[in-house]
Amino acid sequence: MQHWTIAAEFFTAKTGAKLGAWLDDFITDPDLRFTKIPAVRREDWHQAARPRTGVRKWLRLISQGARALAPRPHGVITCFPQLAMVVGVLKRLSFSRARVIAHNFNLGGFPGGARRALARFAARGLDIVIVHSPSEVESYGAYLGLPPGRVRFVPLQRGDLTVARAEDREAPFLLAMGSAGRDYATLIAATAPLQIPTVIVTRKDIIARLTETPGAVVAPHVTFRHGLSAEDCMALLARARLTVVPLANMTTASGQVTFINAMRMGVALVATACPGTDFYVEHGQTGVLVPPFDVAALRAAIEPLWQDAPLREAQAARARAFARDHLSDEAAAAALHRLIAELG
Repeated sequence: MQHWTIAAEFFTAKTGAKLGAWLDDFITDPDLRFTKIPAVRREDWHQAARPRTGVRKWLRLISQGARALAPRPHGVITCFPQLAMVVGVLKRLSFSRARVIAHNFNLGGFPGGARRALARFAARGLDIVIVHSPSEVESYGAYLGLPPGRVRFVPLQRGDLTVARAEDREAPFLLAMGSAGRDYATLIAATAPLQIPTVIVTRKDIIARLTETPGAVVAPHVTFRHGLSAEDCMALLARARLTVVPLANMTTASGQVTFINAMRMGVALVATACPGTDFYVEHGQTGVLVPPFDVAALRAAIEPLWQDAPLREAQAARARAFARDHLSDEAAAAALHRLIAELG
């Protein structure tokens, strides 16, 4: 029987507490045994995102990575690039023979200099790097200096939703959420002539840049919100008439959690054509794709969906079916199981 450890920041447990479910819970293979390695955290994971990883967090990640390798497992699965890099470095320094699968490897960009050198050193300890856009396979392979076949595309998944769709028909609104790689300036300009009530949920510093910098456009139709929990965000999504994911990141994938949640819930979607939406959104079928930074194109995509309920509902139904079949925990677990078997 193969023993695999799984290290993820969102695995937290106090004494006697049960760790959260993940993809391993959907794999029923008697020849595999999985052990989740928890992180010790004092803050809510959803609220803890920071532009940079601080020293204290790196120390926590090193501790978690070391505990994942300590039982000398057949393999280690990590989530998010920081833990993957930690485990890759520790594996190389300790001469461990553990197989390593780096899941959710989303850097957000390709920094150079010492950070790239460290990423390449760590990547040589990774057997498979999983990215969530077909566009990223070649670019990540080149950045990390990995040969073909070491970087694989697996669609990002979202679990079953616990909030039911309940569109607010009395006070309809357009919803845009998220912080990484967003282009809210284009969205605000696109919706201004339409005067569509728009709710933007993002970080406080992004809101300040949009509203307080010299030359900022006063947009009375826009309501900004920040500091919401994951549950609050899902409740807002359930009520929205339409969701828009305007993206500025043309290098790596951004915005995927936001628009996959919308697809799974059955909320009509407009998004920017970019690496993040590659594979996930079929233009005119499961969503509407617009060119980046194009105010007129974004406005032209939003207006008919906002006005036409049958059009929204047909698109949302197709998106929900696609997400159910391809973006579920079960689908992602099956893909992970195949990669484990491939590593032997």
